[in-house]
Amino acid sequence: MFAFSILPVVLAASTFAMPAALTARQDPCSALGEGATGSLAYDFRLAAVGVSGEGVWSTTKLALLQGADDNWMLRTWENNTGIFPSWKLQHGELIPNTGPGSDGLVGTDFAVSPASIVEFGVTNNGSGNANGGHTPYCVLPDASGNTTLAANNNTQGFSICETPDLEWVVVYEPSSDNNGAYDVTTCSSQQVQLIAP
Repeated sequence: MFAFSILPVVLAASTFAMPAALTARQDPCSALGEGATGSLAYDFRLAAVGVSGEGVWSTTKLALLQGADDNWMLRTWENNTGIFPSWKLQHGELIPNTGPGSDGLVGTDFAVSPASIVEFGVTNNGSGNANGGHTPYCVLPDASGNTTLAANNNTQGFSICETPDLEWVVVYEPSSDNNGAYDVTTCSSQQVQLIAP
């Protein structure tokens, strides 16, 4: 009889202990290391940073712009941020902030799969896209003070590639198996880093 009266106490104690363990395992950024997070309290812009030539670092600003086929892509655009001048990161979702001329547009991230162009859904009805937020985006600071964006726990998966429409876009883990979306021979491996707006 004593065993039956202690059983509910043991079960209750183990039940209360489980949520903390599950929360730690479900954090998609913890695999990147100390300081990695899926949420930031400040807005930022994005830049592609890579090595060119003799180890010289080059930086290119990125913007969310509408492509020739009406898709919204993360593209190189040195002199313009488009109608989304900055970004925020909340709970693993990379969200473009609207600026002047946005006329009620709302942007949300799409799932990022290997060999795909990094695209976003943009709607004009004032609500986010139901497909948004499926890729866990994280950021990882380094000892030099740079903060690098990661998709699917990978900070090294981004490249800049040329599309058939001569646009330079961000691609995740480029491959020749891309249905003609971009020319894989033009791809250059890049890190996507956060910069001040």
